[in-house]
Amino acid sequence: MARLLMVASVLVVVAACSGPTVVESSATAVTVRYTTMDGIEAATRLAQAACAAHHKTARLRNAANFGLTDRYAHFDCV
Repeated sequence: MARLLMVASVLVVVAACSGPTVVESSATAVTVRYTTMDGIEAATRLAQAACAAHHKTARLRNAANFGLTDRYAHFDCV
């Protein structure tokens, strides 16, 4: 049981250090997974870069919280 707890702790730390990630991207929308440590600003920068590939700008549609640290931000590429 202690080993399982240690492995879970390491996974949480690694996930927290990985930074925001594009989960889904198209010419019309981008979804970014980020943590509370990353902040919405980092997620927005990543979404702007993803939308820029289509010569568009990211506009925040909504954000959702899952658990204590996981966040998902949904952006429209306009």
